[in-house]
Amino acid sequence: MKKMILSIAVIAGMFLMTNLNVATASEKPSISIVTEDDGFVEVRLQDLNENIQASINALTSEYDVQTLKYNEEKKLTKVVLIKKDDQSTKKVYFNENGEKIEKDNDANQNVERESIQQIEQIQQPPFAVLDDPNQNDGFVEVKLEDLNENVQSAIREIGNTYDISTITYSSDKKITKVISKNKADQTEKVFKFDDEGKELQHKAKDKEFEKAQEQREEQIENIETQLPLW
Repeated sequence: MKKMILSIAVIAGMFLMTNLNVATASEKPSISIVTEDDGFVEVRLQDLNENIQASINALTSEYDVQTLKYNEEKKLTKVVLIKKDDQSTKKVYFNENGEKIEKDNDANQNVERESIQQIEQIQQPPFAVLDDPNQNDGFVEVKLEDLNENVQSAIREIGNTYDISTITYSSDKKITKVISKNKADQTEKVFKFDDEGKELQHKAKDKEFEKAQEQREEQIENIETQLPLW
């Protein structure tokens, strides 16, 4: 008899503990996760400019507007629509001009525009390695007859192909600098002669220019590979 009573008490205790665990589990608070909406915040139709309002109103004959949001940074309006006949949902974006855009395509176009700007900047000549014809560097303007016969002869020789713009001379460096333009294509070129009338070749600068040119071409190739494929 005592064993039977003990068994009943154990079973009752186990049943009580089970109910207690179930009750405790049911009291645990639920956790909800709220995600950001890409910087878009809810707005009213009257808060938007007239172009966007007109574009949205044009859709109301076929759709009901469910939500209306605006992104100040991207200057985009996002509209979630519900079609009146089949209750299907649709999401559209408008720019500040009220023009409907495809968000992904617009992003790709922005990337392409930025890449083209980068290419244009890279294609600019590396001015740091080029001679600036307007740079003084101790050179003073002189006339052809002020120079010795060797230098005069060298300048007259290039005059067959180039029009002479200015002639300057540095007494410290013993160098004559001639700024000229090609008669055929009007490209500008700077010649430098020593007192013997020999043209000075800037090999170091030429190599530096070639290296900079190669780097620019490599950068352009890298940017072009990142352009979106349409």
